[in-house]
Amino acid sequence: MELIGAFGQIAASRQAAKANRAAGQADAEALRAKAEEAESKAKDEELLRLQNLRLTMATQRAYWAAAGLDASTGSPTTIANRSLETFKLDQGAALINTRAQIRSFNNQANNAIKIGNIRAKGSIMAGYAGAANTIADSM
Repeated sequence: MELIGAFGQIAASRQAAKANRAAGQADAEALRAKAEEAESKAKDEELLRLQNLRLTMATQRAYWAAAGLDASTGSPTTIANRSLETFKLDQGAALINTRAQIRSFNNQANNAIKIGNIRAKGSIMAGYAGAANTIADSM
């Protein structure tokens, strides 16, 4: 009778191990989806920054034309160059942040798989230990 209980513990531990592995995989998939979402969001934000740059520069050109300024010399060119520099700095910072975020999500996904596998091994070891105790107690 104890052998049946021992085999039951082993079977239950294997089911728990399977569930732990599946949970690790599910967590990993969710994190990888977040990484893809972060990349997509970054592309959208890049497009918005580019649109804002174009709008700013068009507004500046319209203002200069209305004021009778020559956009090829003096401060209008300096202002336009600064707008472009700001855009480039924003793009660079966003790229660094997005890459770090994607790397973090992918690292977390890899760790979720490892944790699921560790928990699975723990479940199996607990099942065998329980089975061994059950058998030892019956003797």
